[in-house]
Amino acid sequence: MIRTCQHCGKLILGDAYRVTSEEGGMPLLNMVVCSPCAMEAKRLQLHTEEINPGFQYPPIQNGRSRRSRFGI
Repeated sequence: MIRTCQHCGKLILGDAYRVTSEEGGMPLLNMVVCSPCAMEAKRLQLHTEEINPGFQYPPIQNGRSRRSRFGI
């Protein structure tokens, strides 16, 4: 799978990282980034974790799950 850094726009050739930030339980930032951008995020003290490129992570939309609360 070809990934593009959601911060700088360059192709992610090595490891991909997820950078997240939330305030008051509300997600403010949820990006897949390249290694250099992840290092910058860590410097800015944002939560950064390496992600598994074979696993599809669901996007966060308005802080709510896409799954129905009724299980439908």
